[in-house]
Amino acid sequence: MTTPTVFVSYAHEEPDHDQWVIELASNLRHNAVDASLDAWDLIPGQDTTYFMESQIRNSDFVILICTPLYAEKSNIPRGGVGYEKNIISAEMLQVSDLRPKFIPVLRKGTFEDAIPTYLGSKYAIDFSDSANQKGALNELLRAIFQQPHPKKPFLGKNPFSGGATTIEPESETTTSEQPSTVETPSVIQPVVSDVEIWEKEAVGRFEFLRGDRISDTKKDPFLAGFWQAIFVINAEMPAISLKDFLDILKASKTDRTGWDIGWVPTRTGIAPYPYKNGIEVWLAEDGDKGPAHSDFWRAEPTGRFSLFRGYQEDERDFTVKSEKKLIDFSLVLWRVSEFLLYLENFAKQLKMLDASAALKLHWRGLKNRQLCYHKDFVSPYETDICIQDSVESTINIASCSRIKNNLIHDVHKITLPLFEAFNFFTIEEEQIKEHIRKLFDPDKELDVQPSNPADAG
Repeated sequence: MTTPTVFVSYAHEEPDHDQWVIELASNLRHNAVDASLDAWDLIPGQDTTYFMESQIRNSDFVILICTPLYAEKSNIPRGGVGYEKNIISAEMLQVSDLRPKFIPVLRKGTFEDAIPTYLGSKYAIDFSDSANQKGALNELLRAIFQQPHPKKPFLGKNPFSGGATTIEPESETTTSEQPSTVETPSVIQPVVSDVEIWEKEAVGRFEFLRGDRISDTKKDPFLAGFWQAIFVINAEMPAISLKDFLDILKASKTDRTGWDIGWVPTRTGIAPYPYKNGIEVWLAEDGDKGPAHSDFWRAEPTGRFSLFRGYQEDERDFTVKSEKKLIDFSLVLWRVSEFLLYLENFAKQLKMLDASAALKLHWRGLKNRQLCYHKDFVSPYETDICIQDSVESTINIASCSRIKNNLIHDVHKITLPLFEAFNFFTIEEEQIKEHIRKLFDPDKELDVQPSNPADAG
């Protein structure tokens, strides 16, 4: 086979870390891998962005040296690592995963805090254990040269074909026909659920567009924080063209607020567009828009939907009333309720109302925000301040047909982790019912008799 080419992507940290990266690249070259990195190949005076882009796109493989600092820099859409993330996110959508091009390796930290979110559920090789460097290197070389694990047993003969007798399983101590000195494989990342995989894919796409679409000279409407909501319908979907799927999205609107979740605009520049087996809408344009009207959503005919939106509380209506950043608990209740109702409409249009669904919501940019209520900006909530930057919440819906029946209970369950982060703030289901009554009134919209006898009594 031809000599494989590899580009090593990493964040410059302390000298020992940078030296380790150089040694890894040197070991690759000693094993017939044409490895490149900036310390060797970036020429003084050369455009750094062009260097990164050409190396990532032209190399057979890209090795990502993952550390907590690397993950942190990847979440910033600007700067060296952030710019590389944007290129990698776009490239990942172009290449087939049958031969993975991007190989994350864990150098420091844990899989949870060192692997960037845009890498989704990609398998990572563990180089964090100094005693297992040889084994990890061999595993990396096997991936680059596409060699199977040497301890994988050979494929035996079908015991039921041609009168063959049953083959007894070999002992675990039996030596393979191709003996090897490769050490025990490194730790594999935990298996994640479909909704978590979808979240990472959606976040990667959102962050790429955020870095690509928003001008450096304009204000990023998501800079102070944003909330995201995603769902995955657990059902096998029939084949749907994107053109027909767009009609389904248009029919899924709830018409309950002035800024619908999943709104399908028609104006040139913000109208929906097809992208990689899905449909997207980017409403933040090139920046300088108000956070409350800066959305990104992506939907796929497989029953997946994701939404990213800035905080209305970062608009002038709120900022003129308080020097602190705020979160209005009543607006949260409305947003979550509307998202659940949108899921119901979405499932109905797909003819999947009886299917189950998994939801995940994530609020970011919460640190030092104070809870508030837009009808009362005074003292009751002045001590309800969040000291963490993000909160997430997940829930499983047993049947999309029961969303309205269980809406108050589910809104309470979803928002509980968020509200408790604000100095143990709580709100009861009866209070939720009153706060969202103008959006959804169960006394008017639900039948007196439950449609499912199991709900009675």
